[in-house]
Amino acid sequence: MIERLLPIAATLLSRTLRLNRSGQELPARAVVMFWHGKMFAGWYAMSERKPVALVSSSKDGNLLSSVLAHWKYKLARGSSGKKGMEALTEAMDVVRRGEADTLVITPDGPRGPLHNFKRGAFIAARTLDIPLYMVRVHYHNRFIFQRSWDQFELPLPFSRVSIKMFPINLSSFPASDKEAQNQWLLQLNEIEFQTAWLDRIEDVWPPK
Repeated sequence: MIERLLPIAATLLSRTLRLNRSGQELPARAVVMFWHGKMFAGWYAMSERKPVALVSSSKDGNLLSSVLAHWKYKLARGSSGKKGMEALTEAMDVVRRGEADTLVITPDGPRGPLHNFKRGAFIAARTLDIPLYMVRVHYHNRFIFQRSWDQFELPLPFSRVSIKMFPINLSSFPASDKEAQNQWLLQLNEIEFQTAWLDRIEDVWPPK
């Protein structure tokens, strides 16, 4: 029952949101990522493209998949380990075949750690040789699920939502060495933490 009602409720809420986009425009093909806790508006904003989503094979992933399928996403299901890499390969193949132009991933999902990049989005962008973008999402009115591992944020109806897109330079991302890739991501995590204040700009900009 909930898998039938949730897509309808999510769509009704999403259509009340007032999205303001800034930053760089996405190219014709891209890999896009946003934090798991900000995914409601992230998924909705990308639904206007021709997207494929990498989604957990868990029960929560089933609920998310019901919404994304309603929003015309193609889906690749997997989590961590071998099954996750198989799902990532499946998602990349969807892009290669031209069935999607945007591969969308939550880089700290499906279970965290919170705001720690995992390799999937970076491997996909490097393998497909297409740009990688980080999307920062800020809700001006929201409810935060404090007990969830990702501090999940649900925008309130008619909230303004700021969506800012940042390209990630992958020129120095190691091609195949897993340990080197993880070290590279640790450095990126530090940069992301140091620049997280940029989200707060959206509290005052653009002007109301």
